[in-house]
Amino acid sequence: MATKIIITVGDTVIPATLNDTVAAKDFLTRLPFHVDGFRAEVDYCCTATSGKYEPKETQDGWKNGDISLAGGWFSVLFDGEESSSSYKDMMIIGHVDQKDLYLVKQLPNQVHFVVEKDKN
Repeated sequence: MATKIIITVGDTVIPATLNDTVAAKDFLTRLPFHVDGFRAEVDYCCTATSGKYEPKETQDGWKNGDISLAGGWFSVLFDGEESSSSYKDMMIIGHVDQKDLYLVKQLPNQVHFVVEKDKN
């Protein structure tokens, strides 16, 4: 069953959903999760320790709005879906809905993400 989360950066609150992967369930045990990062061309990149995951649940590429935790990176991917298939073994743990992506795209270059389970 998917789990609703919120990602907070300053006064900006971004709703998102964790999926049912092993990695997402493991990530849920780490909440509240705090991480600093920066804006890149297609995502916000933050160094983070990867947790448990099932290799069979990895995929090539992403959808705009995906949240990834793999290879030492926590990423919120807001663009580049159409050319992302060359990125192999992505571990997608969640997603920000298309209607809320504008919130991600307007964030500053440097961010401090706080990820928490949505209490609503």
